[in-house]
Amino acid sequence: MIAAWIAAFLCILFRGRNSSAVIPLAFLVIVILVALRFGALAGMLGSATAAVIFAFFLYRPIGFGVDDPAARMNLAWLVLGGLACSYLLAPEQPGSHHQ
Repeated sequence: MIAAWIAAFLCILFRGRNSSAVIPLAFLVIVILVALRFGALAGMLGSATAAVIFAFFLYRPIGFGVDDPAARMNLAWLVLGGLACSYLLAPEQPGSHHQ
């Protein structure tokens, strides 16, 4: 939820600017912080939700896609990097060790 609100705020702040293509890559820092604080699932859901928010509100959508190829690639990197970083960097839940 925190990642979605921050993504919406960034859409309002950077809409129509030339630097809006790099916002999803910079947003990986937010996803990593959310994953470190709230766990891997929150980071994964946050990156997927943020990618959808950026696709519809930051860029010019065409159907279910994004018009700009660079922005489309950065959204893909946001999802891939968010999933990987959340899974690898999030702290383990207590009691999840199998012996």
